[in-house]
Amino acid sequence: MVHKNRTFFFRAFERLLALSCGLALAGCIEEIPLKTLDQTAANLVIEGRISSELREHEIRLTRSADFAAFEEPAPIQNATVTIEGGGEIYDLREVNPGIYRTDSLAGVPGEEYRLTVLIEGQAYRASDRMPTIPSPFDPVVFGRRNDFLDFEFRRHQFGFLEPNLWEIHLSRDSVPFDLTRIDPSELGKQVGVEVSEDYNYVFTYYTHPSIEVNGLLNFDIPHSYGFNSGFEITQKKFGISEPYYQFLRSIFMETEWRGTIFPSIPANVQGNVEGAFGYFSAVSVASLSFRPG
Repeated sequence: MVHKNRTFFFRAFERLLALSCGLALAGCIEEIPLKTLDQTAANLVIEGRISSELREHEIRLTRSADFAAFEEPAPIQNATVTIEGGGEIYDLREVNPGIYRTDSLAGVPGEEYRLTVLIEGQAYRASDRMPTIPSPFDPVVFGRRNDFLDFEFRRHQFGFLEPNLWEIHLSRDSVPFDLTRIDPSELGKQVGVEVSEDYNYVFTYYTHPSIEVNGLLNFDIPHSYGFNSGFEITQKKFGISEPYYQFLRSIFMETEWRGTIFPSIPANVQGNVEGAFGYFSAVSVASLSFRPG
């Protein structure tokens, strides 16, 4: 009888303790009002760069579009765009709606470059310091398979000493390219591969200084591209600033490294433009040209 009474007492005590904890926790709950963001509001987006290459450099101005509506960004026309750095001020001209270009010029590594965009009396500014010219590198390897020169492309590569952006340009001669052993997805070309109407190719990829868990979880196997002979390769290695790399990394986290079984809307990534989205970068370039095979 005594044993039964003790059991009843302990069970009652447990219930009382659980009730007391529940009331205490309920008293600690604070209601936080949620603010609904206007997903349809259009924001200014500024994209572009200046580099150490002797060429025209481009700035693109658009208004952001509704992600869910799959709308094309609207270009912003009649803006005043200037780039200042290295003791010079460059005025950009609008060559197409929302696209502004410099005359042919080369930026100076080590200098800070400042972008100013004036739109209806409102000024938007950004700056980036151009790194030193990247170290020399070996050319990408082409192997011969049957009658084609074979090239393996991977968008992201990890474990390098420094972050770099890379481009591989394939320029055709008199012999048209013949693209083989490619299984294009239903969405079209692979991310990072651009093909012009006259069959010139540009492959864009990144080397990263560390192992990115999200990148490995969305591991990209090499894609094999085979070409006929008769083309020239221009391979470019871009030196990028640490803030610019962190911006790119945030972009990848919201896009290419976002693979999950649960669909979601990517978040906006804040760049270096005051009062707007996007990034103005200053990059240095090392390049080499060769004919494979």
